[in-house]
Amino acid sequence: MPPPPFHTWPYHRTGSALSFPRDEGWHRLLPLGVANPALGDMEWVYLNSHVKEQGGTGRTFVVFAAYFTQHLRFLVVRAFDAQDRYLGGWTGTAWGLLRPSAERLDLTFKHGGGTDEWKTRLDAAGDPIPFASRLHALDDAGKFSVDLDLECQKRPYEAGGVGFLPFGKRGSFHYYSLTRLSVAGTLRLPKNGGGEETIAVDGSGWYDHQWGPFYVTPFRTKNLEQYEWMSIQLDSGDEILLTTVWEPDGRTPGLPAYGGAGLIRADSTFDKLIGSHRWKRTRFWRSPDQHAIYAAEWTFDAPEWNTSLRITPRYHDQLTPIVDDPPPSLLGSVTHMFEGWANWLGDFWEGSCRVAGTFNGQPASGVAFAELIKRYEDPEFRIEVVRNEPGRSLMMWRVDNPDEQVKLEYRFFLEHADGTPIIDRSGLDIPVMVLDDPALPTGEALVARVVARSVDGAISGTATTSVTLR
Repeated sequence: MPPPPFHTWPYHRTGSALSFPRDEGWHRLLPLGVANPALGDMEWVYLNSHVKEQGGTGRTFVVFAAYFTQHLRFLVVRAFDAQDRYLGGWTGTAWGLLRPSAERLDLTFKHGGGTDEWKTRLDAAGDPIPFASRLHALDDAGKFSVDLDLECQKRPYEAGGVGFLPFGKRGSFHYYSLTRLSVAGTLRLPKNGGGEETIAVDGSGWYDHQWGPFYVTPFRTKNLEQYEWMSIQLDSGDEILLTTVWEPDGRTPGLPAYGGAGLIRADSTFDKLIGSHRWKRTRFWRSPDQHAIYAAEWTFDAPEWNTSLRITPRYHDQLTPIVDDPPPSLLGSVTHMFEGWANWLGDFWEGSCRVAGTFNGQPASGVAFAELIKRYEDPEFRIEVVRNEPGRSLMMWRVDNPDEQVKLEYRFFLEHADGTPIIDRSGLDIPVMVLDDPALPTGEALVARVVARSVDGAISGTATTSVTLR
């Protein structure tokens, strides 16, 4: 039987904007093969993988690695025990010198702790193996390293079925994913009590490559679009890619540039849905150190695919630092000076999740990996008296920073000036209150107070005003 078409280069699928191996390579380089760090054009390669130790106690691990054209590298390993309880994690954020090839996936990244390599694997004749690579990466502080062999099991998924998409109001990018990688190799990790261990692992992974004239950053800013991204790998062999992009004012228009879902079926056929309204946030988590709020549970409902899934983090705190332990050097000392405020501004949630529900009408389970650049805000709103006449007063409140993905419920209080309650009404979904009970006190300065809360209570805000009923 001949190999699948994507196992032979060159590979181009009819209707796709991409061609391989060229589009495995880097797209903007400076002289001497250095990645172009211009902020106007982003490019990155990315891996998340869920692997299990071979033998041992049944531990599982999550490995995340990403290399950016701005000469930034993220490297994270997190460990869970056989009962899926969190054991600990190691992060290796580093700045260095990125030299990628324009011809195929073949990059080196030199940093304070050594040199990473992510290279296309070669066969016995010395020819590149399509969509198969080897990643060697080490923490710049020397605490851990990963060595993984990766091989694509399904044809590349060109995002949207084309491989080129608009992003937000102005940006666009080329984008493809390898949604089902076989992953095998070793992790070198610190041991509790000192020393280190080398752990053989295998499992599955997901690879992304994006590039184009767009700009995103993990640093908190109200002037740029924010996003959430998630890869889902179901045990059935199907995968789903989810994206939501927010305008700075909190809107998520139902347009391709603002998100949707891509489906890669087990038989490698594609489908897509436009719009982010099917992917909803049902819980939130507030970081105690960074004081930022992230989504902490999601539902995805697609009647078109007879699918309903719930996604929950395996551990609540899976923040990736923008600055962490540097190599011992003068530069490392300087780095520590900026660590606190940089991480307060730039830490972002990147972590492993569980998936359960139904897919195509059948029971489904699997794993997901989420990248959360979006931070949520407590509601800021005002309350006002819009009508006040004998026997009837009308009050209204308005949220100044609404977010389409944060459903709020309101609780209205009317109190005497000393705080004694007169009215306590909860479960309001319309921001209006009519006061027409003849038993209410008149001619007295009262306090009207509204508390707005998300469905789980993690996000909340309060507004008050005075009112004298007539």
